[in-house]
Amino acid sequence: MKTNAPEVNVSLRAKSFWRTDTRALVGAVVLGVAFVLVQQIAHHIDAVVWPPLVIIGGITWATFTGLITLIFRQPAGIIMGEIQALIAVASGLSPLAVFFIPANGLGSLAYSLAAQKLSMEKWSHHFIAQCLANISGNICVGAGLYVLLKLPLNAVLVSSAVTAAVGIIGATILTKMISDSLRRAGLI
Repeated sequence: MKTNAPEVNVSLRAKSFWRTDTRALVGAVVLGVAFVLVQQIAHHIDAVVWPPLVIIGGITWATFTGLITLIFRQPAGIIMGEIQALIAVASGLSPLAVFFIPANGLGSLAYSLAAQKLSMEKWSHHFIAQCLANISGNICVGAGLYVLLKLPLNAVLVSSAVTAAVGIIGATILTKMISDSLRRAGLI
C-alpha cells in the first residue's frame, strides 16, 4: 500500500557540530562517569597483558569517543573525555594520564569533524572517523611514552601504531554496530 507521506532519510550525520541542550550536557557527564569505570577495568587488563600496548583501553576509549559524538555531539565529547582524563590523573591510573587530557579532547574533535562531513551510515565512514580519532589520540599518548617513560622512539612508534590499529579496527566494528542499533531504536 502506497502512502503520500514523504520518505524520511534518517542519517547519523550531526546537524550541527555543537549541541548544548541539557540532555546532551547531562548525558556527557553520566557517560563520562561510566567511561571512567570502563577505563579503570580496561587499563588493569592491559597492565596484565602488556603495559606498553593499551589494547582494551584503546578500543573502549575509541568506542566511547565515537558514540558520545554521534549521540550528543560537542561539547559532550570533550566533557566526557576530559572527565575520564582528569579522574585518571587524580587516581593515578597511569603515569601517562596527564597525556589523556589532550588525547581525549583532540580525539573527540577529530571524530566530530568526520561525523560532521560524513553520513556515518557506512562502514567506511566509521573507519575514517576512527582513524582520525585514534591517530590524534595516539600521537598524544606516544608523546607521553617518549617524554615520561623515556621509551626509545622505535618502541613508541610500534606501541602507538599497534594501539591505533587495534583501536581503529575494534572501535569501528563496535561503534558501527552500536550506533546502528541506537539509530533503529530512535535514540540517534
